[in-house]
Amino acid sequence: MKKIFAISGSTKSSSTNALYILAISSLLGKDVEVSTIPTIADIPHFNPDLDLENQPKVVSDLRKALRKADGIIISTPEYAMGLPGSLKNLLDWTVSSASLSGKPVLALVASTQGEKAYQSIIDILTVLEAKVSPRLIPFAKAKINPDAQITDQETLTNLRNTIDAFVTAMENG
Repeated sequence: MKKIFAISGSTKSSSTNALYILAISSLLGKDVEVSTIPTIADIPHFNPDLDLENQPKVVSDLRKALRKADGIIISTPEYAMGLPGSLKNLLDWTVSSASLSGKPVLALVASTQGEKAYQSIIDILTVLEAKVSPRLIPFAKAKINPDAQITDQETLTNLRNTIDAFVTAMENG
């Protein structure tokens, strides 16, 4: 059984990105176990003075969960033409620990537009040496229902292709 750790880039309690994580989890099937971080809002601001020694418990727990996972799912909106600051902050905490180095990451930008956040997350994850399987879903809210079912056939087909690439990356270690 593969272990996947999922992160919603939204701090909103009922976010479209959380729905996409649920949808992806069901599309992955029963051979995977998906766990999530409850909210990225609890991750403190990145502080290099606390990075290696005296790191906050929530940060050490995050790094441990990332290391144990066979793959990572990140689903994020775009805010102000870029990644949400709280998600960028979380990613900053992974730099020195190399928690994402060599990890397969399904990076989904599910937003109204999303092109800037999409390029940004690819760039950041590439620098962090992750194996990125990216997908942009513009007008994302209109393509999924409240039961986490993707209602747009083209989006579903494209997402399945991205999931296949992600699973292949996990299988190839």
